[in-house]
Amino acid sequence: MMARPYCVVVALLLLAEVSMLGEGAPNPGFVARITRKGLEYARQYGMATLKKELSNVNLPDLSGSFKAGWMGSVRYECRRLRIRNFQLRNSDLRLHPSQGVTASLSNNYMSVSGNWKVEKGFVTLQGTFVLSVDGISISISLNLGKDQSGRPTASVTHCSNSIGHVSIDISGQLSWLLNLFHATIESKLKNILTQKICEMVRRSTTSHLEPYLRTLPVTLEIDQIAGIDYSLVGAPQVTSRVLDTPFKGKFFGLRQHSPVPFKSPSIQLPWEHDRMAYFAVSQYAFNTASQVYHQAGLMNFTIRNEHVQNLTMLMGNHSAEEWRKPHCQTSEATSFITMMSCFSSSLLLPLMQFPLDFPIYMHTTSLGAVIPQLARLYPNMEIELELSPESAPFLTFTPGNVTLVPVMNIEAFALLPNTSDRSPLFQLRARTNISATISVSSGKIFGSLSPGSKLDLELKHSHIGFFNVGLMESIFNYYAPYLVYPSLNAKLKAGFPLPLPRDTYLNSLQLQIHQNFVLIKADID
Repeated sequence: MMARPYCVVVALLLLAEVSMLGEGAPNPGFVARITRKGLEYARQYGMATLKKELSNVNLPDLSGSFKAGWMGSVRYECRRLRIRNFQLRNSDLRLHPSQGVTASLSNNYMSVSGNWKVEKGFVTLQGTFVLSVDGISISISLNLGKDQSGRPTASVTHCSNSIGHVSIDISGQLSWLLNLFHATIESKLKNILTQKICEMVRRSTTSHLEPYLRTLPVTLEIDQIAGIDYSLVGAPQVTSRVLDTPFKGKFFGLRQHSPVPFKSPSIQLPWEHDRMAYFAVSQYAFNTASQVYHQAGLMNFTIRNEHVQNLTMLMGNHSAEEWRKPHCQTSEATSFITMMSCFSSSLLLPLMQFPLDFPIYMHTTSLGAVIPQLARLYPNMEIELELSPESAPFLTFTPGNVTLVPVMNIEAFALLPNTSDRSPLFQLRARTNISATISVSSGKIFGSLSPGSKLDLELKHSHIGFFNVGLMESIFNYYAPYLVYPSLNAKLKAGFPLPLPRDTYLNSLQLQIHQNFVLIKADID
């Protein structure tokens, strides 16, 4: 069977020549790069595979007759031919733009053993022989294409081989007789080997490489909501050192395919070639994922009373202590409203220094210190908050950093007693900077979010009259890390896979953040 590591690299190479869309092709969301080091890795495993395949070639029996002087016509047979030794001395694997992949082997050696038998009338003589074949050269060219599903295909368009020298060593009774006609036997065995070598190469491509290429993903289902499109989008960029292959790298909804309202930015890979493979994942890929999950409503959150009932664990940590401290601006340029907000914080927050096990409820009475009219208009009623982004939040990649600036709508409702009805209270618009951390492991990309700056609140609409949102900012800045981020990070923890063939594993992984994309450096197992 074809060695898996060889298939992995060759499969990536073959992808490069499949899709030639020419000018105007969109920027990819994902780029795979194979370097010379990757090619060398493929060559080593490919030669080991070829050696194994050639060693298992079944050679047919050989028979014929020759004239032996006064003895007349003598019939001979060469049976149980087996390749005992195959030495690969020189090999090369090259990529030719617009032509495909070529492999060449030269000055190789093979030995074949077998049994011989000579029959003349009622006389039968037999023995063994060893055929030495030296100076074997093989040249193989692979033609590249794709099937209807968009997966790559490979077929052998050219295979030629030549054999420099053949010699046979015959042993057994009257072996001298067969030695008289060794040239005829050597010639026939040489022709058989010449035919069988290319037969083996074509059969190996059909039975091993082509099925393996069909395991390369064109689309992958991530979960019940989204899938990712890994089809090719354009021609590869081939140089003497690297080969870059562009993939679409776009998330799509499984139930609804909506057009993407933005384009993928260009990816300028650094000129590196010390690793076997490089994978560049554009911010486009992450942002199409954000769009899909936003459209599916998975970025909407509802915060109810039960979510904040138990603050014993939360209030005991450092962030809670920081929240309880008033933060005032002392600049002379501070506006009057901001100074009043700071004054209110300094006055009211000390009054809210509850014991650590003191239960806090989301109801109008608890928030009366922040919004005085709330307790008067809706006395002792529970409050429910609905959070939803105004639009899908998009990641921005800059060297060394990944950030996003989501804009959230927060709508508050009073839960009317003895009914399922709700009364709208107010709407807030929230802005903040969020820091994203991206990691890679086992062929998957993972992420996590953490606050990059404090939440900035703006009163968008109120059914209960104006109120100062400064104190609300303090409350939301405390609750967000515990109620919103865990839900988002639970989704990001699942990750999404790289487009790798079956049973392919990466090692020595390194990750770097560049302009518009994240770069993953890896070697291949």
